[in-house]
Amino acid sequence: MKITITPAVFSRLHPKLNLIFLHVTNMDNQSKADEAAHLLKEVEKVIRLTFHHETIKNKMLLAPWSVAQREFGEEARHYQTSVEHLIKDVQRSKELVTKTTITNLVRYVSLKYLVPLAVDDPSKIEGDLQFDVVSGKKRTGLFHSLKKGDVYYHDTARIIGAKLEYWKSPKTLPAPETKEALIHLDLLPPITKEMERKIVSELTSLIETFCNGKVSVYTLNRAMKSVTLK
Repeated sequence: MKITITPAVFSRLHPKLNLIFLHVTNMDNQSKADEAAHLLKEVEKVIRLTFHHETIKNKMLLAPWSVAQREFGEEARHYQTSVEHLIKDVQRSKELVTKTTITNLVRYVSLKYLVPLAVDDPSKIEGDLQFDVVSGKKRTGLFHSLKKGDVYYHDTARIIGAKLEYWKSPKTLPAPETKEALIHLDLLPPITKEMERKIVSELTSLIETFCNGKVSVYTLNRAMKSVTLK
């Protein structure tokens, strides 16, 4: 599978955007789902103590958009991210735990570091994957549509998600029997390289420990706009 990001994405989000991909193979996605769920439950407790409706917008997860605002002015826009959705789900006492180890780990790390993370089953992706900007209105499903200027990603058959994960197709989500996963992490300033390494290292370690999977890491940015998974 080839993964490509178009130059328009950097113009729309931020020139220093990094998309980090963790390609997981030969993983066990079932036997330690409960142990991974325990981690997720613990970080949910921290979120409940830390956040309330008025503080979400003041937290670190929104800092990239204030940076973009200073650089791009009125052209900058704030995307509702998957992290914000997760936090709101925690506040509403919505069940976040799943039967899949990898999804529980991804949600745990996303909430711990307040960064957008998503996971797909590559076997459910048709052809190559591309990250792009909508040039005209596109419908993602019965109740969702994307507007001109929205950042999204797709394979050769369908739209899979809208960055930074405020909408995601359920059709490519991992199942308990899934053996391979593609995780992507969206990082914008002021997230530093040191923090990036810390997040990727912890997530890799968790996957190796809980899923017994092999992890390969790839990065897309302005200097490297495409990569082919091995």
